[in-house]
This record gives sequence, C-alpha cells and structure tokens, in this order.
Amino acid sequence: MSKHVFLSYIHEDKDHVDALQKTLEAAGFEVWRDKDRLFPGDNWELKIRQAIQGGTFVFVACFSSALKLRDRSYQNEELALAAGEYRLRPLDTSWLMTVRFDECEIPPVDLGMGRSLDRTIHRTDLFGEGEPQELVRLAMAISRVMDSSPGAPSPAVLNAVAIAHRADNTGLETLRDLLRNPALVMDFDDYMTTARRPIIASLADRVRFPLVGSSGQIDNDVARSWLLRIHDYEAVIANVMEPLKLLGAYGQPTHEDQLAKTLGALGQESTQQTGLDLYRCAHSYPTLVLTYICGLSAESKRNYGAFRAATAGAIVKTLNSRVPFIANTGSQTIAGNWPWLASLLCKEDEKVLIDDDLIGAMLAGRVGNRYTPISDHIHSLLAPLFVDQFSSDEDYSEAFDRVEVLFDAIGADTRLQQSDFYGGHDGYGRYTYRYRYTESPVERVMLEEAQAAGAGWTPLLGGLFGADSARAVAALENVVENAAHLRRGRH
Repeated sequence: MSKHVFLSYIHEDKDHVDALQKTLEAAGFEVWRDKDRLFPGDNWELKIRQAIQGGTFVFVACFSSALKLRDRSYQNEELALAAGEYRLRPLDTSWLMTVRFDECEIPPVDLGMGRSLDRTIHRTDLFGEGEPQELVRLAMAISRVMDSSPGAPSPAVLNAVAIAHRADNTGLETLRDLLRNPALVMDFDDYMTTARRPIIASLADRVRFPLVGSSGQIDNDVARSWLLRIHDYEAVIANVMEPLKLLGAYGQPTHEDQLAKTLGALGQESTQQTGLDLYRCAHSYPTLVLTYICGLSAESKRNYGAFRAATAGAIVKTLNSRVPFIANTGSQTIAGNWPWLASLLCKEDEKVLIDDDLIGAMLAGRVGNRYTPISDHIHSLLAPLFVDQFSSDEDYSEAFDRVEVLFDAIGADTRLQQSDFYGGHDGYGRYTYRYRYTESPVERVMLEEAQAAGAGWTPLLGGLFGADSARAVAALENVVENAAHLRRGRH
C-alpha cells in the first residue's frame, strides 16, 4: 500500500472534500478516500484499519457543523482508530491534522496523556477570506511530514548498525583509538588502506557487477536485476558505513588526507567511462552513499574539514579533467534516463510489493515517478545510521537538505573554476521539492548565511570553496537559481 494522505469526513461535506482532494493531488500527494478505495463486498472496517495503520503518512480529519446534526457516523470509528495510532507515535508527531469547513466545534477525541483532538491539534480553517493561504499552509505542513519521514529500514544498514554496537567489534575500537590519538598517522594510513581495499576489489569484480549487457527495452527481469544490483552495492559498503560516519564527525586534520584518498579511490572505480549506461551510471552509487555518510556526520558536528576532504578533496580523473567525485556524479545520475527504476526503490522503501503489474505501470507512466528518487532512497537508507545523531526525523531531514545544497554548490564551484569541465549534475536533491511552498528555501537561507558571515562562514573555515567567500557566494547563487528553475518546471 502506497503512503498517502487519509481524508476522514462525513458525506454532507463531500463537495468540500472533493475540492480539498483536488488541491492535494495537484500538489503531488496521493489521497485515500472511502469513495475511491472501497468497493461492494469489501470489509469496511478492515480496509479502513489497514489504510490508517499501514499506509498513512498524514491523517486529516475534516469537520463542519453538519457533524453535530448526526446521531451516528462512521467517521467516529475512523477517529477512534486514528487516536489509537496517534498514541503509538512520538510525542512530537504531526501525523494527525484537523480541517474545518465552517465555524464548528471539533470533537474532543481523547488522544491519551491529557491530549485531545480539539485542544492539542492545530487546525486549518478552509473557509472565509483566508482559505487560499490556509490551503497553502496545509500543503506545506503535509509536505514536511511526508518528506521528513524515512521509509522502511534497509537490511544492509540495520546490519551495519548492529555490528557497530557489538561489544567485540575490535575494528571500530581501533578506529576510535586512532581518532583519539591523531599522531598515529602511519597506523591510521594502514587502517584506511585495509578498509578500502576489499571494497574496491568487490566493485571491480565484473562478474558480480558487469558493466556490459543487452541494450534495448528494459523488461521486468532487467528491472528486478537492477534493484538487486543496487542492494548488492549497499551490502558491499555496509562494513565501512560506521567507520566513515566516525571519521566524518571526529576526523582531525591529520586524517583528512587519507579520507580524501579513500573516497577518491572508491570514486575512481565508480567513475567508469565505458559500458552500458544503465550499469555504468549505477556503478557510482556505492561511493555516492559513502559520501553522503561522511557529509551527514560532518554536518552533525560542523566538522567541515572532514566534509571538504570527503567531497572537494576526493578527486577523480574524467575524460577531460580532474574533479571532485561529487561534482561529476550525484543522485540524479545514478538511474540515468530511467528515473522510474529508481522510483521502484522508493516503492520498496514504502513496503510496496514490486510485482509485474507495478513494474509495467511504472514503465508505462501509469504510476508517477519521484522527482528525486535516488535522493529520497538514500534519505531512507541512512536514517537508521543517524538515529543517535539527530533528535528527530525533521532534524535529520534538514541536515540532509543542507548537505545536498553543499554537494550541489561544490559542483557549481567546480564548473565555475574549471571552464573545461561540463560534466555532472546539480540541483537535484530532495530540497528542490521539499521547499516548493516557501519563500525561504534552504539554499537561499544558506546563501544569506554565507553573505552575512563573509570569510567567517563555518564551511569556509573548514576549507570549502578554497576558503574564499566570493567563491562560496557565487556557487550558492548558482544553486539558488537552478533550484528555482527546477521548481518552476514542476508546476
């Protein structure tokens, strides 16, 4: 079952709910309503329960004065189910929302721990002169909840987290000792060489990860094979996820050279010039994931020296230049010309069964693609890894946005500094749609920070953009312009 917005209402408010549904669907949300999803013979209570408990990102309870005129209503059952689900969620959840279509009272449904639907949940009033603005605010609120909620945990990442917490994990303890004593440069060099060597060997195995194959129409078997390939890449890098997270957060200047060398070596294997595009593009995926890990952990501790080493310092050789790996690739390049394939990854994250019908529907365009599917998938993939670094899903998502803006700014800076470099993509992170309803998107906020702080902007103190304020501002201006262009094109 796909993740959706559940609309709870009574029949008398059907016209209002029809209009609300059209607005939400125009904003890109999937809506669940009984009139669309229930058929003769369906077990009503079971279907409603499954829809509320199994697939709802946001439950919107809609009310009007008509409810008070009723002695009985199926909506009461829906509200009871929603209240039970609400009690199981974190205290700061925004999963439950209320809408009024006129000046009515909201029923005092008990939400537990002294909370109630009428007093605890902020409402949206969709009537009067303020209705257009309130609709936009509602869409923004739903977008924030849905876009900051990671999907199902990845087995590879869960395994990496479990291994990291084992008492007998001597490898991580060795790394912690090396980070505590940055003078042990030779030992650290040996550690990093030992860590990256088997990964490069696995990625270079052309039996396991072939770069050639039959061209032409992608069928169901090829689609499933591509998905398995992506998950196999995740398995290959699982053992170094926690070590690179530690390095991003706590790495010292003496560690930065080896961090850059490791990401550069992995990035060079990932940067293949020949082969079938479907596989050649996907081959960048494992190094991209590790770059995100370093970026997120560095962002969590404001360790921009390590951030610079893992991004701008991780150099790869392309056909015509030497550039940072993150400038030459990105989340939008992994699936190449087949974004529907990457969107299948997001369906998996939503616990949707990947069967022939779904693959066929995605291929034919009957089911829409995500705007930024690889970025969305990486957001879900890495969430369990950073559960202790960020206090909530929203904090994690905001850090993820800032990291992607910096990735794109590094790409823009590379193109501005090297006139012979035309590769790579920027502006394709999740932030390019997450902030589509605000006048202060994250990339503009970061530009204003850089302009206000000048040479004292924290990323510059870590050496990003050559520690040059003018370069940073020019790169971020490029990102702001590109993100605005993308958002306009998606309406």
